[in-house]
Amino acid sequence: MPTTPLPAEHPLRRSLANELHARPPAPVRAPAAVSCLALLDTPADEILAALRRLLGEPVADTAEVSHVIFERPELRVKWERHGEFVSLTLVRPLAETALAGLKRFPSAFGAMPQGELSRLPGRLIAAADIALLPATSPPDEATLARWFDPNALAGARILDGVAWLFTDFRLYTVGEGGSRCRWLVLDAGMSAPQSARLAQRLIEIEVYRMMALLAYPLARQAFPQLAAIENRLAEITAATAALHGQNDTTAAQQEERRLLDELTRLAAEVERSVAATGFRFSAAQAYWDLVSARVRELREERIGDRRTINGFLSRRLAPAMNSCAAAARRQEELSARIERASALLRTRVDVAREEQNQKLLAAMERRGKVSLRMQQTVEGLSVAAITYYGAGLVGYLAKPMKSVWPALNPDWVVAAAIPLLAYTIWRAVERIRRELMRD
Repeated sequence: MPTTPLPAEHPLRRSLANELHARPPAPVRAPAAVSCLALLDTPADEILAALRRLLGEPVADTAEVSHVIFERPELRVKWERHGEFVSLTLVRPLAETALAGLKRFPSAFGAMPQGELSRLPGRLIAAADIALLPATSPPDEATLARWFDPNALAGARILDGVAWLFTDFRLYTVGEGGSRCRWLVLDAGMSAPQSARLAQRLIEIEVYRMMALLAYPLARQAFPQLAAIENRLAEITAATAALHGQNDTTAAQQEERRLLDELTRLAAEVERSVAATGFRFSAAQAYWDLVSARVRELREERIGDRRTINGFLSRRLAPAMNSCAAAARRQEELSARIERASALLRTRVDVAREEQNQKLLAAMERRGKVSLRMQQTVEGLSVAAITYYGAGLVGYLAKPMKSVWPALNPDWVVAAAIPLLAYTIWRAVERIRRELMRD
């Protein structure tokens, strides 16, 4: 059957379709140790190049690569590119299958050459060891107390009863290997894909909760600053209300301009705070949503009176996330309040300016009328003056003609010429004025 050609592809179609497969879980089956770490502040390609050199792999172009898996004897290393960080996941099988027989908490980091991981670029934000061991029943309190703080321990039966999960979310320092969190998974019948997905969820809970908490110090720093701005805004609002009914108009206008300048400065401080924290607060909410979703996917069942993972995070992490959300809302509300106060003051300033403009226009109108009357007076005087000079010229012309016509009286000639001169000059001045008004 012949194939039917399809329309031209969108340039992003394949990359968007492959995004669904960008982070597959690393295959794992109990007994095994899974260790992860997340690195910040360094481009992902630089970290991958350093990892390739560490593992003896040739460095290649990885601009479009979202994950790479390296297979080594008894070790699997997965590198993943995320939006803000890079994660490494190490998986290695364990020979010991009994929790009671372990001398130290299992870790896959020990399979790497001594000190090599510390040479990776970037700064560590999260690290965890996950031990997956087969079991038929949950361990007793004494066994758990070897590896976890009893006062902070949380645990539950998960995935519809096929495993038990325990952690205390504390950091444990292992020699010179740095500090990491511990997770214990006891497998009571998980399939290999289920184990891989569970390990992936635990890694995401560990990393995403730390990424979410990056916003918390910013929220704590923002609260005192926002409180100071709110207090100053309340003072400005009270001062604005006190301006109503003030008799000294000039002083009131000066105070309004001063308050408006102060509001502008406060608005700039709030916008600076938003610019410094806005992305971090929104990212924290997104990470917290991911953590909550991954915890729900565990499908926890309570073990006796022990608190669950969801209960622990809801009590310890949710308040911090609520503080970040409250700081973000407080910034938005404060910005809106400053805008309303500024609008009120601008309205007062505009009204005062409009009143000044009306007074100025009225004064200009009065001056215009006076100028027009003066102009008309000057025009009348000009007509009289030019007529006077014109009559004099006529007299000078008429006197020599008396010798030719003795009966001619020059004074009568001048008297007869005055009305004609006055009318002619007036018409000329009127015509000039109309031409100027038309322009």
